[in-house]
Amino acid sequence: MNNMATSKNPASQSSEMTDAPKNPQMSNPSKTENSMENSIFPETQQSAEIGAATQPKPSRPNAKQRKLDLEDYRTAFFAPIKLGKDNKHQVAISNDTFERVDKIARIFGGSGYSVSSFVEHIINEHLDGNADNYGSWFAIISKSF
Repeated sequence: MNNMATSKNPASQSSEMTDAPKNPQMSNPSKTENSMENSIFPETQQSAEIGAATQPKPSRPNAKQRKLDLEDYRTAFFAPIKLGKDNKHQVAISNDTFERVDKIARIFGGSGYSVSSFVEHIINEHLDGNADNYGSWFAIISKSF
């Protein structure tokens, strides 16, 4: 927890950022400081040390899991979408973005799959994933006007 009321002299803070001893009384007896204040944020430091020790190393997914992930990705983003004549709009994207999207759409969706279907899936996924946030974000934006 950050205690804003606690004052520190600049020398004690700079020693935290270098390899200087943590106990300033040992290196400079003329300066006095509470020994409880050896760290700028002691609680944060302790919790970070505990968190680093308890986090397991991420394991690489096996071939079966990667194949399942690919199938899930294809199901989510490469189901064909038919847009009717009166149910579509043009959207401009850069040539670089189009080339990237086109390559992915052709490889994962097959030769008959369209870029517009892939882009439709991407946009819907983004909108659905952020739907819960939009109400509160609209409120924040409207307060700024």
